[in-house]
Amino acid sequence: MLVITSEQMRKVENLSIENFMINKDLLMERAGISVVQALWNEFGRLDDKNFVIICGTGNNGGDGYVIARDLLNYTEAVRVIAIGEPKTDVSKVNYERFVKHGGIVYKYDEIGLEKATETISSSDIVVDAIFGTGIKSEIVDESLVRLIELINIYSNCTVSVDIPSGVNADNGKIMGVAVQAYLTVTFGFPKPGHLLFPGRDLTGKLKVAQIGIPSQIFSSSNDFRRFLITGDNLKKPVRPKWAHKKSFGEVLIIGGSKQYLGAPILSALGALKSGTGVVKILSTSDVCNIAISHDPSLICYKMEQFDLSYIKSIVESCSQKATVVVGPGWSQDNMPEKIAVLKFLINDINNPVIIDADGLNILSHNLELLKEKSHNKQVILTPHPGEFSRLVHFDAEQVKQNYTLAEEFSNYYEVITVLKDATTIVTDGKHTYFNISGNTSLSKAGSGDILSGIIASLISQGLEPFEAVKTGVYLFGLVGETIPNEGANSSYDVVCKIPEIFSKI
Repeated sequence: MLVITSEQMRKVENLSIENFMINKDLLMERAGISVVQALWNEFGRLDDKNFVIICGTGNNGGDGYVIARDLLNYTEAVRVIAIGEPKTDVSKVNYERFVKHGGIVYKYDEIGLEKATETISSSDIVVDAIFGTGIKSEIVDESLVRLIELINIYSNCTVSVDIPSGVNADNGKIMGVAVQAYLTVTFGFPKPGHLLFPGRDLTGKLKVAQIGIPSQIFSSSNDFRRFLITGDNLKKPVRPKWAHKKSFGEVLIIGGSKQYLGAPILSALGALKSGTGVVKILSTSDVCNIAISHDPSLICYKMEQFDLSYIKSIVESCSQKATVVVGPGWSQDNMPEKIAVLKFLINDINNPVIIDADGLNILSHNLELLKEKSHNKQVILTPHPGEFSRLVHFDAEQVKQNYTLAEEFSNYYEVITVLKDATTIVTDGKHTYFNISGNTSLSKAGSGDILSGIIASLISQGLEPFEAVKTGVYLFGLVGETIPNEGANSSYDVVCKIPEIFSKI
């Protein structure tokens, strides 16, 4: 599903008006009626409910007046609280239509907080049509701040029009204060603010309504390159009945240390349970002993002292199509030697390489290695915000959910970036995908290691790296959702659930 920014949506609406003879009034009418339809679908009968629609002065408020007028067809219990006089021509028209239909409008600056509180608390459903997707600066008007706070405290059920008022549609940030919605009905396509926290949390249930924007606008332009990952656009490796173990690829995990024994094992198990035919670990004796005792099908190469030539020989003994994962539990000692390993993996072999965990921390000291790789070399980086902040030398808060920064990074270094978070961002710099599957059952030490193994497995089984990443992050999220009691689990429990999810897609 396509995801578009507020500016792109504005351009789309303008193109609909200018090139396809669809006027603003028609778009607003369809938007408002689509919200009423969503109310009917969500809540059933509308004739036994009491509605309050809170309308701003712009086009979002105009949508609210259409909603209010259409609700009069179901019930007389419809009241509007107007923030101020409508400012756009099309919202003025719909304000007048509502009044001519017998609609009741309370002016917020006249009724005061007590009456507003009483009106909101006595309604079954409050429709938030204060601000739309265009808000970019903090809400500083104290009366509006108080009104939004009243909605959040006293509303029995809040439905937001397009986006919860106060949420930035492009990054999900709260512009000082924002409405907490139970349901949000947006138009055309989701916006990034619906998918990124805290906006994603404030959005509640999200319904996307079609309001008649011509599809030709999207098919004739290359400007639309961001998408939501859904089960409909994923690819799964083929498993022919006649195949043998090497038909399903090979994964090599390089990692582990005296401090971190479990990480490479979790990566290996993630790859094994995702379908890879042969999974190997190159690590310390302790890691290898634990791995083999846990699953004897793992092939382990023990390395007591760091030995670059030995690492090279093991990598070169693998199939040229084998996928290499480097970094889980690797630690940051022997920094010069490990940079040399990264240089070898990035520049001297053709195998796809996934760099994770300490591999990323070590890479951050010599990012130019990525610029030295061949154009066709497939390198995937899987940082969480802390690791990505070290790669780009920004604070963690600046990089968290920052899809434009991830796009710039991937485009500059010609890599695939998987910026892991509650909403994971996948980008190659040309196309970007948002993943919202998963829950806090994945908020565990070792989860990232498992994900790197899953992605490696899918690549080793023949999926193109970008497709493998999209499929891997989505399925990994679904695995987390299968945990019976959310969060009451270990990462190993997640590994054990992988085959269950793969069997369902």
